[in-house]
Amino acid sequence: MTKQDFSEFTEAGFRQLLLLLKAGGYRFARYGEPASGRHVIWRHDVDVSMHRAAALAEIEAEEGAVATYFVNPHCLFCNLLEPQIMALVRRIAGLGHEIGLHFDAGAYPVTQWNEAELVAVVQRERQLLELALELPVRCISWHNPDLTNLLEFEAEEVGGLINAYAGRFRRDYVYCSDSNGYWRFKPMSEVIAHGHDRLHLLTHPEWWTPEPMAPSERIDRAILGRARHVRSDYDLVLQTAGRRNLK
Repeated sequence: MTKQDFSEFTEAGFRQLLLLLKAGGYRFARYGEPASGRHVIWRHDVDVSMHRAAALAEIEAEEGAVATYFVNPHCLFCNLLEPQIMALVRRIAGLGHEIGLHFDAGAYPVTQWNEAELVAVVQRERQLLELALELPVRCISWHNPDLTNLLEFEAEEVGGLINAYAGRFRRDYVYCSDSNGYWRFKPMSEVIAHGHDRLHLLTHPEWWTPEPMAPSERIDRAILGRARHVRSDYDLVLQTAGRRNLK
């Protein structure tokens, strides 16, 4: 496929989705709000890049949209405790968006969860996020839920957190996702145009870049950008301390 095939997956394309929702009369609803009128629950699972997440949050704020950003404490691509990443999360919240827990079952040696085990680790991770970020956490989504039995948990809440995979959301809402950086089923613009009263739409910030790129290139962009930042920090520490930077 050529880069032209991914022209939808840009910041401009992202803004266009917001404009389509607004033109369609959709209210941007938060998890836990009454399900009244035509509305959309607009959600992001931040799997790779907090920088991309912050860029999209700015676009949403400009368009008057609110979203829930689910962040993963076990993310391999960014460290939530790093000051710059923490500042980006707080910036997202400061723009009026909500921060939720993106629960990564792959961090544990469990594939078949029971309720007691799941509730215990969910509550622990919620406490970790709230202490680290100094922000309230009310919602939870699953990372790669098809690799375990997490989709069996259809209750409205899990461990005191609103469950984004609750049976009600899966039953009563039309769902669309950009998982893996392409439309596996219908493009989101078509789903919006169809005019369903209740939409549950998921995007992953790493897929929405300034210019069209293939999904693998977008991942490389995030990884290499992260590597350059870490290297720059290392060089700066040596320079500030007056130490030799041997190469």
